[in-house]
Amino acid sequence: MNKKENTWELIKFLITGVVCAAADFLTTSLFLRICAGLPAAAQSAISLLAGFIVGVILNYILSTYWVFRGKQDSKVTRSALFIVLFIIFSAIAYGLSYGTYELCRFIFANAAHVNINDANINYILQFRFWGDALFWLFALAFVLKTLVGLIWNYFTRKYILYKRKNNPEEA
Repeated sequence: MNKKENTWELIKFLITGVVCAAADFLTTSLFLRICAGLPAAAQSAISLLAGFIVGVILNYILSTYWVFRGKQDSKVTRSALFIVLFIIFSAIAYGLSYGTYELCRFIFANAAHVNINDANINYILQFRFWGDALFWLFALAFVLKTLVGLIWNYFTRKYILYKRKNNPEEA
């Protein structure tokens, strides 16, 4: 694969990441509202899991049919084993991302006395957050957790899942 193809693949992967992160963000924000009466850790777990599920479904579709199209035989990418491995690697990314988010939530709660889980969909849709630390700390935690997952996902997809197995020149 030449440099131009690698660059285009990375750009498509980043676009996919933005689309999936936006779906994740909206889903997470919506579920933070739905789970508002639960303890903070439960709110985070349920909301981030809902966002993760939406993101994984979108990521599988976009990765298979756009980003890494033609890298792996379509019989392989549609096989149960491939899908299970995709989900397992995504679940590891979720664990890393969730841990990053919870670490941020803990730090912000103790250092700034801000519960970032209060940045739910109703709060965000009010569009009064530009000068509000709550939103920016939530956004920072979300970006950090997304970057951790993005890095993990790119390397596991490129070098394990969608690695060309039928071309001996790339082995």
